[in-house]
Amino acid sequence: MRLYSYILVNMRLLIAFTFLSFAASAQIGTGQWRLHIPERAIDVTYLSGSAYVAYEKGVGVYDEASSELSIWDNVSGLSDITVSCIQVCQSDNSVFIGYENGNLDKLKGNRVTNIPAIKLAQIQGSKKVFNMVEYDEHMYIATGFAIVKIDPKKDEVRDTYYPTNGSKPIVDIVFANDSIYALTEDEMYRGSVNNIALADPAQWTLDSRVTPAWYPFSDIEFAGNELFVLSKSDDFGGDTVYQVDNTGLQVAILESFTMEVNSIATIEDRLLIDFSGGGRIYESNWSVHENLGLFNGAIASPMATVYDGTNYWIADKNNGLVKYPGPYQNTYVNLTGPPKSEMYALDYQQGTIAVCSGSRSGGAPTFNRGGIYTFKDEEWRLIDQQNVTAWADTIHDYMGVSINPNDENEIGIGTYSSVPVTVIDASGQASGYFTPQNSEVEPTTINNGWSFVSDVQYDNEGNLWVLNGYATEPLKVYTSDGQWLSFNLGPSAISKITERLEIDFNGNKWMSIRGAGLYGYNDGGTVDNPTDDQWVNLNQGDLSGALPSSEVTAIAVDFDNEIWIGTDAGFAVLYNSENAFGAPAGDYNAQRIKLEFEGNVEFVLGATHITDIEVDGGNRKWFGTANSGIILLSEDGLTILEQWTMENSPLISNTIIDMEINQETGEMFIITDQGLISYRTDATYEDPNYSDVQVFPNPARPDFDGVITIQGIKYDSDVKITDVAGNLVYQTTSNGGTATWDRKTLTGELVRSGVYLIWTASNQNDGRFVGKVLVMNER
Repeated sequence: MRLYSYILVNMRLLIAFTFLSFAASAQIGTGQWRLHIPERAIDVTYLSGSAYVAYEKGVGVYDEASSELSIWDNVSGLSDITVSCIQVCQSDNSVFIGYENGNLDKLKGNRVTNIPAIKLAQIQGSKKVFNMVEYDEHMYIATGFAIVKIDPKKDEVRDTYYPTNGSKPIVDIVFANDSIYALTEDEMYRGSVNNIALADPAQWTLDSRVTPAWYPFSDIEFAGNELFVLSKSDDFGGDTVYQVDNTGLQVAILESFTMEVNSIATIEDRLLIDFSGGGRIYESNWSVHENLGLFNGAIASPMATVYDGTNYWIADKNNGLVKYPGPYQNTYVNLTGPPKSEMYALDYQQGTIAVCSGSRSGGAPTFNRGGIYTFKDEEWRLIDQQNVTAWADTIHDYMGVSINPNDENEIGIGTYSSVPVTVIDASGQASGYFTPQNSEVEPTTINNGWSFVSDVQYDNEGNLWVLNGYATEPLKVYTSDGQWLSFNLGPSAISKITERLEIDFNGNKWMSIRGAGLYGYNDGGTVDNPTDDQWVNLNQGDLSGALPSSEVTAIAVDFDNEIWIGTDAGFAVLYNSENAFGAPAGDYNAQRIKLEFEGNVEFVLGATHITDIEVDGGNRKWFGTANSGIILLSEDGLTILEQWTMENSPLISNTIIDMEINQETGEMFIITDQGLISYRTDATYEDPNYSDVQVFPNPARPDFDGVITIQGIKYDSDVKITDVAGNLVYQTTSNGGTATWDRKTLTGELVRSGVYLIWTASNQNDGRFVGKVLVMNER
């Protein structure tokens, strides 16, 4: 079949002389995942010209020769998520990676081998890999229940030692003078390296020199023919390094500064202490051999340090991986990742994703001071009390964030603290700093000394709407001209924990309040005139909203201005949302979507606990759940299109906290209880003017196994792929402004290598040429 032949005559000449390549702006392709690893480094080792750095959710390999950092994580090949430690195995020329859940990976070259024996062990309690040591061409793994001996050549367990008979975690081990020492949080055990029966707890001796200290032990080292142990306090500056002599524990050193100790290590038979502020290497007489904390432009906080004979390599809590040849000569090896690991809620506007880090414990604050992070053009930015002058130590628990649609550099922030609302401007400073003393925001009615703002949202006029929990009037607004106003939602909303806030296309505000269902507020288009305002409350019951539950956990507005309402017991849809205001009881009920299955009528998703709902550029609905991962429903909610879980995808947890879609690229950012991951969906907002059509990848090479994406077209377009002769090869309909092609024909066969033309047509317009793509297949 030939299409658009009247255009092809001229197009053939163009194709003969030029080839236009359209590149995607995002770093991942459609249908691909990426894990956003916080840049905090926790451990480091070195092997054959490369430094290996452990982050909380992955491992970086820095090649000195090329000065390139490559990342390994759960998406790119590691077998697990939360890393606990990392250690070189010189005899095998490999690096071992330990995990919080006991899993173990071996990274050798570009190959990862999983050794899951510890994780799969049938024991109660922790299996965490606390530390690893190489001795006599074997790896000894300190775990939550025993010491596991691994043969790195065969990738198998050779033996398991039980110094405590499995009753206590082994937090560290060290070999010294033909003995192996096993450290617990309050004791130390000794065994002979020549004893082949160490699997028997009776073959271990409790070392009476190490008695319980004020705080738990965490590290043990052997340096200068002496044993040292570290006692770690939860209080800043309460740590102690002890020397183990014949009489017991002796305080090894008392520095004049506050001794917050992150770790201890042995470097060239000298003791290294990694303090908060920098590391120090000591001679046997406690004179300082070398200071390792003199960084350029940053405060050091080393978590671990190794030495390659020329350079020190430091895993730093604040600065990531640091190469340190000497004072003020350091090099930061930057990871493009979130500044911190705490994450709670998201917002999107004009290509920017904003993350707030707060949390709460029931109705109480947790004093989380993580701040706000923004992500734009592949760069992360931190906004916290260290760089916002007005905040100091008065702000914590960042609960809500919103980007002004009229000014992408203005960010509204809601917290559970004594500074409940802040507006950040383009300079990164507070242009608005609001407390109960200079705004309508109320202190909590439970009189705990703070104000609770659970969410904030800008409307299209630049007014910042504020959801104020534990208040007599939960809904507030800070107008674009600088006024504060407060709104009454009736007696059932007073002194309650508030949750989410959304604004629909008619400007109505929709709010979830703990135990009170969903509230809608219509200001009549006159924010400052309350006489024409109306509100409605949807709850359980046939005459009061017919929600599945009074605990509303998610709110979304689709392109038809329908309100999708998630609860802890399923979801419902308010189809005619505008008419709910002023309607009599029973006439404003939300509807549950039903399906007939095997003769039975069931609700779509049943009683699934919904945590978030997002609407993509194709008006489809993405549901985040408390324990079932992510579910994609069709536009009308009648069809389950996809379900992503840990079991069938790189999703790092089935517990979803919040989601947000970058509607320009289709990348969906997902906060889970294990961190932040994103997935590039096949839908975006439309571009009716076709001003920036992108086709990627282009060319599509033989080793590419994804889909070719056409992005930046009109909503719901018919998309046709032809060869250069005009023969129809494939056709589809776009999801919003994006369509995809799997390089197959309409009959499912892989196309031949060559140039293919892309045409689109909306329901109202004739076809238009939007691009071309070079397909390179092996056939």
